[in-house]
Amino acid sequence: MIVDVKRINQLLYFGWKHASLIAQRETKNIIFRLRVFGDILACFHHYKMWSNQYLKESFYKLSKEERETIGNRYRQSGLLRDEWYQDFVKNRKFLARYTSRKYELPSKREKRNQAYSKRYNMGKGCMIEYNVELSRQHYLPGTIKIGNNVLLAKNVFLDYSGNLTIGDNVRITNGVVIETHSHPWHHDCCISRDLIEKGHLQIEDGVLIGSRAIIMSSCHHIGKNARVGAGAVVTRDVPDNAVVVGVPAKVIRYLE
Repeated sequence: MIVDVKRINQLLYFGWKHASLIAQRETKNIIFRLRVFGDILACFHHYKMWSNQYLKESFYKLSKEERETIGNRYRQSGLLRDEWYQDFVKNRKFLARYTSRKYELPSKREKRNQAYSKRYNMGKGCMIEYNVELSRQHYLPGTIKIGNNVLLAKNVFLDYSGNLTIGDNVRITNGVVIETHSHPWHHDCCISRDLIEKGHLQIEDGVLIGSRAIIMSSCHHIGKNARVGAGAVVTRDVPDNAVVVGVPAKVIRYLE
């Protein structure tokens, strides 16, 4: 269990609020509300179940066997959520430490290269410039693997909410954005995880991606020695040795 003041405050606030809704639904008094609130806290501790999930399942009405079956399902997902959350916090601290321009000093640059290589499963001889961000979102258990002699230039953003694999001798230049998940457009900042689509992307050896190009999650493969033009928006797979440019990106020729 993660000790997090913000999360505990959320549990107490919404737990009390949802206990009130349940008490009103059941036309019960304050004693009933207190009992439900205590049960919400106990279920969070035992099953890692949030109060909105408790409310959704009408957990207070269930038999012991039903509570155990449903509760264990929430516990399993809760353990995965906590594991993701711990890694997310660790990742934000790592980026805050290593993305600063002060590491552009020659004496510090190698320190950053080594730190990124260790954290993100990189091969040998990689070069990472400043303000390079690698991130997972929406509690998705994505993975990332990066080969040898890869350049991640300044202001690059790599999303590995899905699965991202980058081969050897790849050059990802200034301001490139790579996405490996997608979801429908929505009005607010919250969206059901059921609507999120996790993707995968394989970038083969020798690829060059030009400045400020965007690789969308609908692209799953960029072939060997391919060239992606500056500012291109890649929505489909790119063949070996292809040169793609434009919005959306299209093949204009092939390298010999």
